[in-house]
Amino acid sequence: MIRPLELEAGMILVVDDDAGIVKLLRTALEAEKFEVLTAADGVEAFKLVRTSKCKCLVLDMKMPRINGAELLLLMQAENIHVPTIVMAGFGDYQEGELKEFTNVVKFLHKPFKLEDMVAAIRKFAKR
Repeated sequence: MIRPLELEAGMILVVDDDAGIVKLLRTALEAEKFEVLTAADGVEAFKLVRTSKCKCLVLDMKMPRINGAELLLLMQAENIHVPTIVMAGFGDYQEGELKEFTNVVKFLHKPFKLEDMVAAIRKFAKR
């Protein structure tokens, strides 16, 4: 059974092919009373973002099958609006490169500070 606070907090979709990062974020977000869905690549994520009521998407850019940029383009093409926090390694992407994606609300370089990520999710999941 989902408690009222969890319903208020909303659902967060974490997309990363690094199981360690997924586990870290799931643990931190569940402690904050968020419901967490996860996906290991863009194909899984696209299915979930189309069929669930995500309040926020946490998205790695380098993934197999469909990468983060391709997922963001698919979301735009289908008019799917979910505040998206992008994470990428240094040198992979720069914040300015992500301005073309309407869903991107925040960019964090890996390795990120967990408290910065959780604060961003709290802020953007409320929209």
